[in-house]
Amino acid sequence: MRRRDTPGNAIRLDRAIDLLSRSGWFGQRSTECRALIASIARLKVFETGATLYAVGDEPNGIFGLVDGALDISVPRADGNDFTFHKADPGFWVGDLALMSSARRLVSVHAASDATVVHLDVDEILALVKSHPALLHDFYALTYENFATTFFLLANISIASSESRVALRLLMHLEHAPDPDGWVEISQAKLGELVALSQPTLQRVLRRMRDLACVELGYGKIRVTNRAQLLALCGDNSVLHPFESELGG
Repeated sequence: MRRRDTPGNAIRLDRAIDLLSRSGWFGQRSTECRALIASIARLKVFETGATLYAVGDEPNGIFGLVDGALDISVPRADGNDFTFHKADPGFWVGDLALMSSARRLVSVHAASDATVVHLDVDEILALVKSHPALLHDFYALTYENFATTFFLLANISIASSESRVALRLLMHLEHAPDPDGWVEISQAKLGELVALSQPTLQRVLRRMRDLACVELGYGKIRVTNRAQLLALCGDNSVLHPFESELGG
């Protein structure tokens, strides 16, 4: 495992906690809850390709992504891994196996150099024992991650290639660290996530570009018209996570 434990640096850790407090599961927790979790947090840096944990591993804690990206994958029946999610900053993972006292069901790798906040398994259990109300907060994380998984599962089955690509871009846009419309994702990775061949994906992206929905860059895609991109998804109530941003 290629990993670098960050030396005790209060400023860097405080900065990481502050960034994670701005959105997502951690941002929705109470001030007291965030302070308790921050008290056991450690900062770690994983190089591109490093494994945070793999299918079958014993739980080693919970990870909150501060910077970079993580690939979440599961084994297929043919023996290959299928990456079903590219996690953006603000994402937390590792709760399910820990709270179930079971082995890991998914593998998590650094899709790029990634900075994470790590909560050690033993320290989490000790913290929950001292503050039982925290159990509800951690189950809220499990609920959120299941909601994301169900969303991805439902939308990968949509027949329309355009809808699949549009939904995935809108999802990542909601978690983009910069409000400039750029989603840091390669066309190869996007094709894998939406289960499309590269020729099909390129045709879809060219059409979206011609409709002035997106701008294509090297290793990234910019959403230039959210409303138009949403229109390509069709009339479907599953789009509600994005409609609030568009006044829908």
